[in-house]
Amino acid sequence: MLEPQQVAEIVVATLREETFLILPHPEVAQFVAKKATEHQRWLAGMRKLQLRTLGV
Repeated sequence: MLEPQQVAEIVVATLREETFLILPHPEVAQFVAKKATEHQRWLAGMRKLQLRTLGV
């Protein structure tokens, strides 16, 4: 888990670099890549996460 100050520093640095997509945590980049390349698997994972979150 990142602290708010860490996220703020990453956001400011990324804005200075004029990068389009700000990904504060390296793990998020993996999620974005999987979402883009493995649609069905990503959707299935999101369904499972939703059910777990709702306690179903």
